[in-house]
Amino acid sequence: MDDFLASRAAGWLGIVMLALGAGAAVIIATATPNSPVRAAYDRYVASIHEEVRFLLLKRSAEEIVRMQMFGLAAVLALWALTGNILFVAGIFIVGIYPRVSLKRQRQQKVEKLEMQLDGWLLMLANALKATPAIGEALNSTVNLVQPPMRDELDLLVKENQLGTPLDQAILNASERIGSPIVSGALAMLVVARQTGGDLPKILETSAASLREMARLEGVVRTKTAEGKGQVWVLGALPWGLVLLLAWMDPAWFSSLTENFIGNIIVAMATGCYAAALVWARNILSVDI
Repeated sequence: MDDFLASRAAGWLGIVMLALGAGAAVIIATATPNSPVRAAYDRYVASIHEEVRFLLLKRSAEEIVRMQMFGLAAVLALWALTGNILFVAGIFIVGIYPRVSLKRQRQQKVEKLEMQLDGWLLMLANALKATPAIGEALNSTVNLVQPPMRDELDLLVKENQLGTPLDQAILNASERIGSPIVSGALAMLVVARQTGGDLPKILETSAASLREMARLEGVVRTKTAEGKGQVWVLGALPWGLVLLLAWMDPAWFSSLTENFIGNIIVAMATGCYAAALVWARNILSVDI
């Protein structure tokens, strides 16, 4: 019996039993309706579902979360089998990658929508010159723009055709996109429709304003790009100098690392370094 407990087979059997027990515990915890684990799981799936719904992905949020859980189980199994601490990084990567990737895709889609907005407003203004009904004008512009604007307009038009009032459908699209620029343009469209006036002229003026805003953002982005590059260089330069000096003379920093006062100096210098990076980042985070 002692020989079996000390054998390799007993170790593998223990790993398998531990994995099965952990999997069973997770399944039981998520299957219980009122458990905190189930509530956290439902909130996470709901957040993933919101991103999937906006991006119009074919894969559902439940499928993505299940694949993520299988990935975490596989990484944990490899870590248990090999004992390599590097698999801990794999746990964090599998744990955060789906959420980070979906948020990045959402940001890219919103940026494309903002770039297409002024062109679509001009198309809508020209369509309103041919037909006074804004619903028909919106429908006529669906096939004139490229995705992702086409997809959002198609959802707006279909929602209106299924019985949602046009103003509410426009506000729903604004809330779904979540961009201040797009929301402002759509809110302007609703207000102009309710108050009356020369709507094509208003749309043309708004499109011109959006183009000017885009030009100013381009200028600011160009001017701040040099500053951001300098911050990266200045941020990496101290570490390069430290490595170079340590390579040339390993005892160069002994007075800082081998006594209490030196440790205090290193801690203060590190704090000032981190504060300077945060300060520079805030200065370069220009918003117009």
